[in-house]
Amino acid sequence: MDKSISLSFCFRKENKAVVSFTDPFFQDLSKCFSRFKVSTTLSDKPELDSDGYVFIFLSKQDLDDNQFVNSILPFAESPNTLLINLDQIKFVDKGFPIHKFKIFRFWDEIKETAELRLFRRGVAENNALYWEKITDITIEIVEKYSKATEKRKGKIFLAQTDNAQSADRDNLRRDLVEMGYEVIPNKLFSLDYNECNQQVEQQLKDCSLIIHPIPLVYSKYFAEKGISIVEQQCVLSSKYAAEKQHEVTRIIWIPSDFDITDEENQIFVEKIQRDQDQAKNTLVLKVTLEELKKIYRKLLSGEYKHQVENNLPDVYVVADNDDEKRSESIIRSAQNPEMAVKTNFRGITYHQHLNYLANSKVVVINYTSENEPWLTMKVNDIYKSKGMGESKPFTKIILVKESKDLDTAAFEGRFSEVHVCSIEDLKLNVALRNN
Repeated sequence: MDKSISLSFCFRKENKAVVSFTDPFFQDLSKCFSRFKVSTTLSDKPELDSDGYVFIFLSKQDLDDNQFVNSILPFAESPNTLLINLDQIKFVDKGFPIHKFKIFRFWDEIKETAELRLFRRGVAENNALYWEKITDITIEIVEKYSKATEKRKGKIFLAQTDNAQSADRDNLRRDLVEMGYEVIPNKLFSLDYNECNQQVEQQLKDCSLIIHPIPLVYSKYFAEKGISIVEQQCVLSSKYAAEKQHEVTRIIWIPSDFDITDEENQIFVEKIQRDQDQAKNTLVLKVTLEELKKIYRKLLSGEYKHQVENNLPDVYVVADNDDEKRSESIIRSAQNPEMAVKTNFRGITYHQHLNYLANSKVVVINYTSENEPWLTMKVNDIYKSKGMGESKPFTKIILVKESKDLDTAAFEGRFSEVHVCSIEDLKLNVALRNN
């Protein structure tokens, strides 16, 4: 072996689940290190001034043992301390300052169901996730100790998000690190509002790319402020992007498979898209994770250029449901060989959405379920869009609602036509010659 690294560890021996995790963990970690021609030595006596790495294994039930918690707190801010988090510990659990540790979590939430998923060796469905984490830890340590470490290409801010999106964030982080970038933050932000703001502003410095993953649910991070960590990072990074102008690009990423039904999160997402301060140097993307990677790779290589879209719609369908069959039914009912028809459900950016509104002559709003904030935003977008560049006057603005029970009375005066019918019965006459 070319080099040797000392590893020490600490865990609560009364916790049998943790004890059974640690033995195979170190065996597997040793195998990964051997692939990099690195040998390891193990000790159960961690020291603060050691050149080696300290592993602290922690599960939620360990937080009830004050003596154990007090014994690990001195290691919290050491750069060589890794907290191996084995099950769900929330940011505010029992006042434990988890944000001070560098964390590797061997669990996540399934975003569709919020069920807990544990990464354990030999468990068929999660075995690959376990090995991914083992590899992440190995690479983290080897790169620090390697004499041949290459200078990083730059810094990228990959924003903190919620537990249900941790797998996506880890995936993006691996990809960016493999490309040669330093990815920050590598710890959770403080629960103290003012301290967190200082941390975010410090981390943003010198970043050329900022990526904000948007979760399904709006989770308040600062109890006294009633705001999420996702939103607060967006607010602070928008100020940074405005100051740096063309030196930085922001991406607001909404996974294309997300159907955001959480009302508070829906309002937040709409606010991001509509706020002109948030729009500077910013791409709002509703795409898959792999499509996101392609886009930021082009951005980082300088290949990505903003393209002026010439294929603009005559008829633009804005639906509150990403059901492709439903939207296609509307398109078929509106189809005319002389007209181009587009919808809002194929991963378009907010800028494209406004551009389509500005250049279309007929707009169709398809409203299928009660959601007043969504309808308010879309109606406001219609009128805001006509202040954009070379906009065209509307020939028709049509509201299609699938039930007479949907409350649209406050908006109906703004539409040329209001249809109450099922998709199967819908027959739209959108001929441009009709006024």
